Parts: sequence; C-alpha cells; structure tokens
Amino acid sequence: MNKKWKWIAAFLLCALVLIGNGMQERGQINIDVKKIVYSSEDLTVMRNVLREIFGEESDTKITVSSEPVNQELLSFVAIKPYDNGYLLSFEETIPILAIENGLVVYTGHSKTTGKTISVYYEDNTTVTYGNVDSFSLLPYTSIERGSTIANKEPGDLYLKIEQDGRVLNLEETLQWMKEHTQP
Repeated sequence: MNKKWKWIAAFLLCALVLIGNGMQERGQINIDVKKIVYSSEDLTVMRNVLREIFGEESDTKITVSSEPVNQELLSFVAIKPYDNGYLLSFEETIPILAIENGLVVYTGHSKTTGKTISVYYEDNTTVTYGNVDSFSLLPYTSIERGSTIANKEPGDLYLKIEQDGRVLNLEETLQWMKEHTQP
C-alpha cells in the first residue's frame, strides 16, 4: 500500500510541474518552472523533501565488507588539464562504475568532450565523464554503487568533479579518486 501512495504522489508532482509549465508559457504565472525543476540545487531540495515525507526504505542493508569500486580509474598513465577538468590517459579498456548511489543528470555529445555522461551522487558531488566510448543510461536514471555507467577504450578520458558547486583542482581530484576507488 505504501508504494501505491508513492506512485500517486509522483504522478501528482509530475502533473503539477506540467500544469505550472503550461501556465508559465501562457503568462498566467511569473515563475519559471523549468528553471526550478532543472537546477541541481532544487533537485537536491526536492529529493530531500520527498525523503522526509516518505522516509527511508524499510529494507535496511548492512554492509559486511566494503569492496573497492572503480579501481581501474586509478590505472591512468598520464593526466593533464583540459576544459575545466582533466584528461586521464589509459592504455587498457576500463569500465566506469558508480562510486555510490546517484542520479544520471546528463548524457549526450559535447564538442569538447565527445560522448559525455554526468552523475550526481548523494554526497552533493557531480562527476562528469567525457570521451567515453559507450553508455546505455538516460538522464534521470537512478544508479547504485558499483553499477556500470560507461565504458572507455584505451585513450583519454575526460573527468571533472564538482563538490558543493566548486570544481576540484588537480590535487583535490586525485585525492577524491583515491578516497572513492579504494576500500
């Protein structure tokens, strides 16, 4: 019965967004609904409000052992700054795995970073992976820790990490990678 209410609430929220967007386009309200719904800060606020309303899932999971996630990401042979992030050179094919639970916020093609995927993790970190060779996720897809996000053939992988709205510098990026890819 609880899941039924969640679906009803999600449907109502979706309907409110669509109605609000239509009213804004006709000039009946002055609030830009698209701007509210598409900003990452507002998505965080909405997610936290919904968590408070519906609470956490009753299925509590107990971590028995912490397995390393995405250790292949540390196997790069060179790193250099590029377009507000960094290019990491790899000599072998690597899978790109989710370092924790999160939400895919962008998938597409960019002029500077080729096939690109951005993931917003629960700790307010957004990681953008560019120059990937393949991905099969759509925007607003929930992902779990350890799930495959993309695959990278040998070559350069673009990586940009944003924490709390700030892009990490080289030392902070390397430290973040070490902390999140080892047990």
